[in-house]
Amino acid sequence: MLPEDEKYPYLMHTNRELELMLEGKKPLAVFTHEKVAGWEKSDALASQDFDPYVLDGTFSEHKRTYACSLRGMPSTIDYWFYTKAGEEWRVEAYCQLLDLLYRGGWCSHLEWLQGTLLGYTEEENRYHLSRKYGDKKCEH
Repeated sequence: MLPEDEKYPYLMHTNRELELMLEGKKPLAVFTHEKVAGWEKSDALASQDFDPYVLDGTFSEHKRTYACSLRGMPSTIDYWFYTKAGEEWRVEAYCQLLDLLYRGGWCSHLEWLQGTLLGYTEEENRYHLSRKYGDKKCEH
């Protein structure tokens, strides 16, 4: 495995989702929001304003809520999804991944699919998986 503090050789999408989607480089953005008093949706979106683009039809917005256990306590998490027109199928595919995650079924293969749905390239996915899972098989 690669050292935790080693920087990625490509730009991460985190906090750049709107910019990348507007440039056509990202088909899906996903944001999570644990329902906690004082924490707003805009915090989850890292203050990126998708609303004008949803209103003009550039993107579609989808929301799913999951009940789960965090730190041993019951919790509710909202997921906001933004897709470009024609990419809405990615929301359902991502939700299937979430169903597996919340059932304890996560592995490098599913993480590869997550990265692909979010718009990371094959090379970027392979780098990330080798960093996270080391020599374990990352084939798909």
